Amino acid sequence: MSVFAGALIIPQWQGAGRRIGYLAGIVCPQALLPASLPRYEVDCPDQDDLAPQDGVKALSLLAANAMRAAAIRDRLQGPTLTIGGDCSVDLINAAAANAVEDAALVWIDGHADLNNPATSPSGHYHGMVVRSLMGDGPAALVSHVARPYRASQIFYAGLRDCDPGETEEILRSKIFTLPVGGDPAALVAAIKAAGLSRLHLHLDLDCLDPVIFPYIGVPAPHGLDLDQLCDLLTMLRRSFTLAGASVTECNLASEAEAANATPMLRRIVGEGLGLTAEDVAHF
Repeated sequence: MSVFAGALIIPQWQGAGRRIGYLAGIVCPQALLPASLPRYEVDCPDQDDLAPQDGVKALSLLAANAMRAAAIRDRLQGPTLTIGGDCSVDLINAAAANAVEDAALVWIDGHADLNNPATSPSGHYHGMVVRSLMGDGPAALVSHVARPYRASQIFYAGLRDCDPGETEEILRSKIFTLPVGGDPAALVAAIKAAGLSRLHLHLDLDCLDPVIFPYIGVPAPHGLDLDQLCDLLTMLRRSFTLAGASVTECNLASEAEAANATPMLRRIVGEGLGLTAEDVAHF
């Protein structure tokens, strides 16, 4: 059963380097959450200054947003759901999941997000957040990672579009990757074999095939279908203690797109994450 102390709403797009439909893409999944789930919105200035610093575009703004998010997350006692925004909004919540006790970081994403400022082709921080959670990244953001994840704690699913350096790092560090179409039971077995019983579920909606769910900023072909994603999420949350979760990278450009996306998002939130009114804990 999914139990969340609250939802951390982070309307940040600058980690992706462009606004597109991120802000509207936050409203839709947030509206599908149970009314009884407390919501905590982080004040993220909607600013266009993306000047790079230390190899990261908009670093000062991202660091300020992270400070505000951490101040809220530190007050929440229990697993928290993050709604973004670009996928780097999950830095604070994912770090919190591993802050005291080891957790598996299950990164369900079409991309590895495993660059650092020196290897990133774009300078966009949403492609660096996993590496930061491993303790390698801009100091202003890595400072929030009290206990970096080891490579043996990281598990990918839906991954299919990596930069060459990311592929090399995955192979070198022997990071588990469940391919599209792979049996979720293999992922469950790998997490258990690592001796982990708690997990943080990061969901970047570009894990889905863009033919099925085109409402994303960085599409990659041949992704998961909706059944595969919901089955994967359901198996994971039923097999382990949930330490946190996120839903990120939804991009909606119009009311028509929101109407088309809503039934799929409702299924992901309800069936996949198990978020019905009965699943919400009050702390």
